[in-house]
Amino acid sequence: MSIANESEPGGAVHRWRGWLRRRLLDPLVKLLGDGLAPGPAARALAVGALLGVMPLPWGTGLLCLVVALPLRLNPLAVQVGNYAAWPLQLFLAWPYLRLGSAWFGPAPPIAAGLLGTLAKAGGAALCTWALTAPLLLPLLYAASLRLAAALGSRLAQAPADH
Repeated sequence: MSIANESEPGGAVHRWRGWLRRRLLDPLVKLLGDGLAPGPAARALAVGALLGVMPLPWGTGLLCLVVALPLRLNPLAVQVGNYAAWPLQLFLAWPYLRLGSAWFGPAPPIAAGLLGTLAKAGGAALCTWALTAPLLLPLLYAASLRLAAALGSRLAQAPADH
């Protein structure tokens, strides 16, 4: 990648689309092509996305693996859902912090200790996520099912490469 590409009109958009295709769509199409049905793929994507929007700055990838195995979900599809959700995680971080503060009380001032302030605010945001997760999961599943069905039908219409 050169700086000239970034300054060209659409250069950043082209890189963004390439990243989305490489990290999200290509693995999902491969899973569907390898025989993963749209229903199980959608469940795995939805669980991965739900864990991906958790207001944690670290650990969602490992958490996805820990959750996928006992639920017998495809771990790769769960990770694809997790990666797909990171923009949503950034978007929802502030509302989770604000809602957590409203529901569980404000964090102590930073003068009382930075670590304690961050722990209380993060804990309240995490509790808020846990309370809203049952509402968010059906929405994520519906979106994932629609995506998996669309990719599955496109894959079925495509001619075989062999």
